[in-house]
Amino acid sequence: MFKELYEEVQGIVYKCRNEYHLHLWELSDWDQEGMICLHELISREEGIVEDIPRLRKYFKTKFRNRILDYIRKQESQKRRYDKEPYEEVGEISHRISEGGMWLDEYCLFHETL
Repeated sequence: MFKELYEEVQGIVYKCRNEYHLHLWELSDWDQEGMICLHELISREEGIVEDIPRLRKYFKTKFRNRILDYIRKQESQKRRYDKEPYEEVGEISHRISEGGMWLDEYCLFHETL
């Protein structure tokens, strides 16, 4: 039953995904957040399961507000470090073992770590 209800509101999740950008979020993260939001909504609002149009309206408002909260958190000054670009060390590790890094590249590599 939960899966069918989520399919009713999944379009709202995907539309929000196209409208808003959350750093390092993948499709599975959006789906997970949508399911959590739906579960909270079903738990708190009685009779919403039977009223699909009402469910869609409530979910849209609740989910958008939830995403906007995450965006505010992401953009806040004291959490700027959360937005630092992620570098996969494995992509350049072969150059270290080959001795292929120059001194300046090596220093930059250690600063990045």
